Amino acid sequence: MTALEPAPVTGRPRSKDAERAIVDATLEALVEQGYQAMSIEGIAARAGVGKATIYRRWSDKAQLVVDSVRARGRFAPLPARTGDLAADIAAMLELSLVCMKGSDGVLIAAFAAERIRHPELGREYERVCLAERRQRWHELVAEAVETGRLPGDTDIELVAEVGPAMLWDLIHLRSASVPRDLVARIAAQFFPLASEPT
Repeated sequence: MTALEPAPVTGRPRSKDAERAIVDATLEALVEQGYQAMSIEGIAARAGVGKATIYRRWSDKAQLVVDSVRARGRFAPLPARTGDLAADIAAMLELSLVCMKGSDGVLIAAFAAERIRHPELGREYERVCLAERRQRWHELVAEAVETGRLPGDTDIELVAEVGPAMLWDLIHLRSASVPRDLVARIAAQFFPLASEPT
């Protein structure tokens, strides 16, 4: 169970103020110090809580960092399926764009770099934040292939990565401004048959 999941009500209720302070302290430490240098002790001091308060909610530093990034709102729930494949693909692209362009751009860039350096952080990130999104992209592309809206020989795994990868490259690697029609252009270029069967 992670800190963001409901827990049985036993003993003293959790302090939401304390959780917010811990999350804020964790994200500040990640940006300022990096994952390797930051510590539970330092985070506790920043947040004005004891180490035990943190360990009651999170089992280790990797879980704390990933849950804190998620709690900031960057990993919003997946959009509901509408039955319109083209609309569903556009919604997933818009979700990725909003997440990458959000006000915490420095945070997500720092987090992305740290998860590459530290496998335990990367594994927790994949489990908590990416697995569900990868599965949705795979389902959308597979559906497009199965219904004849994309060619039968489409590399589903590869195409499922195209949209998010292009957004990441433009926003975080090239630091370019994002055209207003970017989502529509990606959808038209890489999912040109998604709106109607061939």
